[in-house]
Amino acid sequence: MRRHAVGPGRRRTTRPQAPGGAPDTLIGKRYVDPQDTLELLCTGSGAGALACDGVPMTLKAAKALPASD
Repeated sequence: MRRHAVGPGRRRTTRPQAPGGAPDTLIGKRYVDPQDTLELLCTGSGAGALACDGVPMTLKAAKALPASD
């Protein structure tokens, strides 16, 4: 098990991910539902996946920046 400090005297424990299990959520990444009607920005990372109404959310692709001249 990994342990991460979350405050004075407090600890958060995460369990190792099972093979083929849900991916970890990543800090600073945006997740969207399949209909692209809900978007979440993760402010903390952790084990497990995000879901909306039982449907897994996917990582939103970054937009391409315009080329500078």
